[in-house]
Amino acid sequence: MDATKLDQIEGLLENLNREEQLTLIEHIAQRLRHGAERTPQPLYGIWKGKFPEDADIDEALHEIRNRWQEDSEHGGK
Repeated sequence: MDATKLDQIEGLLENLNREEQLTLIEHIAQRLRHGAERTPQPLYGIWKGKFPEDADIDEALHEIRNRWQEDSEHGGK
């Protein structure tokens, strides 16, 4: 979390009394607990538009694996 967001949240918290802050914390904790039960989103939707459409992911992974294998064969150098 960046400092700007944290400052905004702290500013909003100053407007809440202790009981309201505790209620907020309970709400956030409950949301986080149930959030873990959500089904994962498909990666295609999350990463769509982040890479060129013609990117060859399989080839990129193959190159990375080859570099790792070469590094392991040469003692990580």
